[in-house]
Amino acid sequence: MKRKRHAFTLLELLMVLGVMGLLMSVLLPAVGVVREKAQRMATGQKVRQLALGVASYHTVTGRPLTAANLSGWMSQLAEATGIREGDLYIFPEDPLLAAIAEEVPPALVERGADMGWGPIEGFANWPVGVAVASGIAPGASPSTTPVVWTRGLIGEGTWQGGAGQRAGIYGAEGGYVGFLDGHVEFYRDLGANGGQLLDYETGQRTGDIRKALPPGARVFDHAGRVF
Repeated sequence: MKRKRHAFTLLELLMVLGVMGLLMSVLLPAVGVVREKAQRMATGQKVRQLALGVASYHTVTGRPLTAANLSGWMSQLAEATGIREGDLYIFPEDPLLAAIAEEVPPALVERGADMGWGPIEGFANWPVGVAVASGIAPGASPSTTPVVWTRGLIGEGTWQGGAGQRAGIYGAEGGYVGFLDGHVEFYRDLGANGGQLLDYETGQRTGDIRKALPPGARVFDHAGRVF
């Protein structure tokens, strides 16, 4: 004699759905946090690649990477090292990128008909996520000389919040700094604990990244000269 199977009651079904909803409400924020950390780590690796690119430039050319603006800096780096990928400079978590519907271009600089390097058409519309130091000599101390950092760092050692052109990638939470030897650190406040950087000339601790650069160095981001 076959046993009669009982279907789920409406109450049982509602209980199962309720448990599933509860689990989802617990898991989704955790997934979001993991994803955010993974993306932040990926951005740190991009900053590292650019810092190592400067060191490679020094090795290949034997001279400082000196330019008059951001696109010039990127063009010189591309010409000497081949580093020019668009997604090295554009960060998915950048709040300024949300207003752009287009796909990130494969490269932001290219070789022209005259065989010289320059920015692609529409370069100015892309929110490059880093500020770069121009004029760092090959003889600079690799482990203490910053060469590239996430956009928005101001002289006092903190990153800007808000929605302006120079807003930090992570708002005022902090940002990455890449050094000439390729190591990268995430800082919330460069002025903390007496200063997280070393003065280029005196070797004393400082929170002002301008003092960590050699005399004559200039810094550019996508909005122009920073200092």
